Amino acid sequence: MAAITPSTFDPLLAHVNVRLQQGVPIVDADWNLLDDIRKFELRAFLKWYVGDGVPDGNDGFRITGGLSNSFTIRAGTQGPPGSLSNQESALRQVGRFIVDGLDVFLHSDLVFTAQPLHQDQSGSAALAAKLGVPVIAPLTTPSSDHRVIVELDVWERLLTPDEEPKLVHTGLGVETCARTRREWVVRAYPESAPGPHLPGHSYATLALLQRFNGQAVTSDGQIIDRRQRRLLLPPAHLITDILGIDPYEYRAGQGRPPISIREAVNALLAGQLPTTADLPVSPGPGSDTIRRAFVLDSQNGLAAFWVSPRVGSVNQIFATRLDLATPEAGFAPGVAVTSGTTHVEPTAVPLPNGEFLVAYQNGLISNSTTDVVFKRATLAGLPAAPEQTLSATAGTADETPFGVLAGDIVTFFVRQAATNTWFFRRYRHTDNTFMDSTPVALPAPAAAGVAGGLHASVAGGVVWLAYVTTAGNTMTLARLTPTAAAGSAVDHIIPGPLTGTDPFVVGVSGTEAMVFYKDTQIKVVSALSGTWQTGSIVTIPSTDTDTQPAAARDANGTCFLLATRPVSGAGNEVFLRRRDPATGVWGSAQQVISNPSNDQNPHPVVVPGQGIWVLWRSDRPGSGNFDLFAKRIVTAI
Repeated sequence: MAAITPSTFDPLLAHVNVRLQQGVPIVDADWNLLDDIRKFELRAFLKWYVGDGVPDGNDGFRITGGLSNSFTIRAGTQGPPGSLSNQESALRQVGRFIVDGLDVFLHSDLVFTAQPLHQDQSGSAALAAKLGVPVIAPLTTPSSDHRVIVELDVWERLLTPDEEPKLVHTGLGVETCARTRREWVVRAYPESAPGPHLPGHSYATLALLQRFNGQAVTSDGQIIDRRQRRLLLPPAHLITDILGIDPYEYRAGQGRPPISIREAVNALLAGQLPTTADLPVSPGPGSDTIRRAFVLDSQNGLAAFWVSPRVGSVNQIFATRLDLATPEAGFAPGVAVTSGTTHVEPTAVPLPNGEFLVAYQNGLISNSTTDVVFKRATLAGLPAAPEQTLSATAGTADETPFGVLAGDIVTFFVRQAATNTWFFRRYRHTDNTFMDSTPVALPAPAAAGVAGGLHASVAGGVVWLAYVTTAGNTMTLARLTPTAAAGSAVDHIIPGPLTGTDPFVVGVSGTEAMVFYKDTQIKVVSALSGTWQTGSIVTIPSTDTDTQPAAARDANGTCFLLATRPVSGAGNEVFLRRRDPATGVWGSAQQVISNPSNDQNPHPVVVPGQGIWVLWRSDRPGSGNFDLFAKRIVTAI
């Protein structure tokens, strides 16, 4: 055989062409390099953009049983019947398999033991030595139950005129170019003792055989097919048809569903809403505590604010953010908004320019020196931002602030402990000014307000607020117009006779709101035109043990109610109910958070086009240490 110059091909050099030059000889190394470049590009495409396995419409290399200590490797039935030329037959009538970017084919069914390299075949040892590979080890009658791996072993070798006389030019009697041949065999090994993988060889698992003690015959029922099948590049419009997004955007990671379509369909078939996996918010030492400070900001992110003693065992306000464009990246590391002495009870209002207004107490509840202060800055700038006074009354605690944004005005509600009275104070964020020089008391019956027992939301440009008084836990609903004069800003006051705790308000419009609260069961009542609607108090079925109601309403008018419920064999878990906007009927409860721990204090946020994100706290880290978690409840893909 004529000499062949050692290959100069190196794919990492990124050569893509061999170019002829005038007056320069053509040598074998140039020709071979050109061939190697083209071959490598095709192999890389098949490996990385198509994948291993059997193409759609082909059933090649399927393993079937029925033989004693052997099996059959099937070519499968594909293509047109009848005799075709070799070129047509190789294209249409053979079983195919791609292994590591190498395409191999099988002309006809082949028995495992009939392979020339099989140990039982005459001359197999000599052939193995010539090819530089081991013989195929036989299967024997098993002495114990075990599984066998069936592998396809593929490699390439140089084919010389010694094996292929046609490589000698008959007219000249000299060799022509050599050939490279792609070889393959099927090997089988016990799963507990797999065979060697040789350098330069590629392997793919075809099947698993379950073998039983003393049984030589392997039936089809003992064979588990492990081939990857139905390889086919789908048409680009399939992505648009299924997900409603441009294929180029999808390939850029945009608009991808948060869970698989299969998971979503299975959940819907079970009458449930699909959810994503639980996402840690900011794990750390110390028990984290949350209020209602989980907000959607103007930069397409979710920001969470909470209290933790994780630094120096002193409670401070912490914050983090999740970029909804890349939720897979998780929440950013938490930052301490405050430092020094105790700071608790945060409320947060996102501003249109990307900043946050964060108000909180600078001392404990009912401590006479406690005041309510606030900071304004971007999330990264909050730790260094100066504190500004929101409510500071001498000799009594100003506590449990809650803030909402309507238009350009942020309305804060603060309770003064000495009189148990709720106050409001408005702040115009566009020019950094207070519209009220001092906090303004809510009109009667605002007295005897319970600390923390107030919630507010915005709809139709007004603020709806519900709060609990200490007199029999009676709730009051009020409406505040942020742009009105202080003395007339609050109207639409509806006092009891509602008795309950844990109020949560969902504004519907400028004239309608819904209040969720805990009585003997969780109830919801709607207010319209200055009064509670007749017959509007609805007891949510099977919620007698539920607490901490929190609700959200999407643009279609669908309401979602989350609540904490004790569960047998665990602590508390979070359940969801959905209210049909057409019928007004509440669906059955779905457990959306499940863990053998104590999950509680859910707070939902509606994200347009995504559904609902919920934040909660859980003691799953153990030892009474509560951390925060979040997940998405998928209502839209």
